[in-house]
Parts: sequence; C-alpha cells; structure tokens
Amino acid sequence: MKRRRSMPELLQMKILIVDDDATSQKLLKGILDRNGYTRIQLSSSGEEALDEIWKEPPDLILLDIFMPGIGGYEVCKRVRTNESTANIPILIVTGGAVEADESLAESFEAGATDFITKPIKTIELVSRVKASLTIKQKHDQLFDELRKRLLAEKEKEKLIIELQQTLVQVKKMSGLLPICSYCKQIRDDKGYWNQIEEYLRNHSEVDFSHSICPDCAQKHHPGLEIYK
Repeated sequence: MKRRRSMPELLQMKILIVDDDATSQKLLKGILDRNGYTRIQLSSSGEEALDEIWKEPPDLILLDIFMPGIGGYEVCKRVRTNESTANIPILIVTGGAVEADESLAESFEAGATDFITKPIKTIELVSRVKASLTIKQKHDQLFDELRKRLLAEKEKEKLIIELQQTLVQVKKMSGLLPICSYCKQIRDDKGYWNQIEEYLRNHSEVDFSHSICPDCAQKHHPGLEIYK
C-alpha cells in the first residue's frame, strides 16, 4: 500500500523566493510563514539565486521574471539544463494581467512549472505551492525507489556471476576420478595420468604446501624426535 504524504513533510521542504523587490519578498514569505512553511530562503537577484541553487538545491523556486542582471527566464533555463536541478518545480510570479499575457508563453518555454500573477491571492499561492511541492516529493520518492531497485539489480547480477564461477569450480571437481590402485595417479579427461597434486592444481584453485605425516616420518625418518 502506498504511503500517503502528510502536510508536515511538505512544510519542511525548502522554498527559494527570488525577487529583487523587498516588498514582494516580504509578502510571499509572510504568506508562507503563516501557512506553516519553515524553510524559506530569499534571493534578491538571479546571480544570488543560482549560487544558492547550486550550493543547496531547493524543493521549489518562486521566481520573479524581471530583475537586473540575470532575469527570471535565464534562471529558469539554467536550472532546467542542469541535471541535478532539472526537476525542481519553478513557480513564476509576475505582474498584472497585461504583463502576464505577454510573459506566459515565454515562461513555459523557459521551463516554468506553473504561473501566478500579482496581486497575490493567499489561497491561490498556497494551493499552487502545495501542489508543486507534492509533485516534487512524488518525483523524489520515485527516483529513490528506482535507485534502490538499480542497486538491488546490480547486487543480484554480482551474486549470479559469483554463483556461476563457483559452479564452474564445482563442476571441475565433480564426477568419478579414475585413480590407479597402486601409484594413486589420476587419469585426466585427455587420457594422461597425473600425480594427485598435479590434477588438483589444474582442476581447482588449490595450492600445495608439502609436509610429512607422522606415519611417514616414523617410517622414512625414524630419528626425527618431533614425531615421537
């Protein structure tokens, strides 16, 4: 069952307000403050906004269009062309109806997610902010789930390779071994007779360290006190 997102989660998401007008900044921040949003960052220029975005990407950008230097359209385009920020919702905030008509198409062409005009209506702003943050939260959850699945698939592939390699080694050591009853040499699949250590070295990853067992030591070297 899918987990429902709660409003407190949305209230803790980061919102960046980009506007060169201090009055507009104060108005937007005041509305969001009163509606419980706790992480609000202010930028007074496009340059300052981009620095903040690259340093710590927000979950939502409220963006004014007309600003000195880097304007809103350019900020929007740069955010969209950067892989790490391309999915951040951008809510364009602009002037009256005439200005909005002229800016609407260009805003969406630049990559805006939504559009709101001044004078700001509290209900409209809060509703659009909530909708945008909900979309961002869903995207982040989906991306995180996809990342976990990809990691699981890689681990699964790694395990399969390891099991296949183990199976190859097991097959090398499986079946009946033709062994001489007298000299204990083993016949390989090409018909050649090999010492046991030679055969195992060629058919496994076993290496050998030669020693003398106690019985052989007593038989061949009776003077060795270590075996008494």
